[in-house]
Amino acid sequence: MMNKIRIISVFSILLFLAFALPSAGQKKSPHSNVKEQVKNGKEDPWADYKEEKDSVSRWAFGINLGGYFPNNYSANFYNGAPGNINNVNYVMSNTYWYRDIKLALNSADTVIVRGYPTNMHYQVAIMAGVFMRYNFNRKNGIFLEADYAQLKAENVVTMEVDPPTYLTLPDIRQIPIAGREERAMLDLGYQRSFLTKSKIYYFINCGVTMCYTHVKKAVLVVTGKEYNLINVYGNNGYVPNSNSQEFTTNQYGIGFGGLVGGGVGLPLTDKFGLEPGVAMQYNPVNLTGYTAWKPNFSIYLRILLGFSHSKVT
Repeated sequence: MMNKIRIISVFSILLFLAFALPSAGQKKSPHSNVKEQVKNGKEDPWADYKEEKDSVSRWAFGINLGGYFPNNYSANFYNGAPGNINNVNYVMSNTYWYRDIKLALNSADTVIVRGYPTNMHYQVAIMAGVFMRYNFNRKNGIFLEADYAQLKAENVVTMEVDPPTYLTLPDIRQIPIAGREERAMLDLGYQRSFLTKSKIYYFINCGVTMCYTHVKKAVLVVTGKEYNLINVYGNNGYVPNSNSQEFTTNQYGIGFGGLVGGGVGLPLTDKFGLEPGVAMQYNPVNLTGYTAWKPNFSIYLRILLGFSHSKVT
């Protein structure tokens, strides 16, 4: 929660500076052509601005740094419920793992799963990526970007140790359960910029997105020991001291959807600038059992370099 507040605070400060100090980015173009800047015998005060408006870097390249706010819908993929492909029953039904869990919980008889979390949440993640844009002119361009984030989801499973046969308080334990995944997002879109009298501009964009989600870990953690909820032993199961063969198990999802966003452009020089912005991707992650379309949000600071400076009409 604190990380989320810090990210939002930094972005809010950037937006405040963009709105409050528009004159800070004004460009003082040299009066290279006096005739173009004189209209009806008087100097045209808009000449520099008009000249700049027609000047653009065809290509812009940069990096994205920011925060990724994933939708929590697919976090329940890691809650260990019986309906999930990775579930706690897989661990509890293994004779050897069950015996180890009983010993770890000091059980004399039985350990029973009483409940699963239904509101698993992802933590806010750091997002990083690369960006490329082709500008048709100062107002219109198409872009391609790729971003990457690693996500964590954690909660607890409720277990009862040695259920009593008489009226007394049950021995309830909360056992941590966790998931880890990585996401790679590829966006292709159109950007429309709105110029101001200063060099600062505002923009909106839209496009299509592809999200690749790869499951890295799904575990039940009992007194510090992790039990893998992903079946890597196939039909043979896990048997200690038997050189049980582990198989490579890839769990992933690929989802296609749309994106919208916007932000502020802060040119610092002719070739270097910043673009703080926000974006929403609306797509399914398509992990097994979690295929609904949901929105995911991000805030970012884009660091831009422009090349091939030329005139555009």
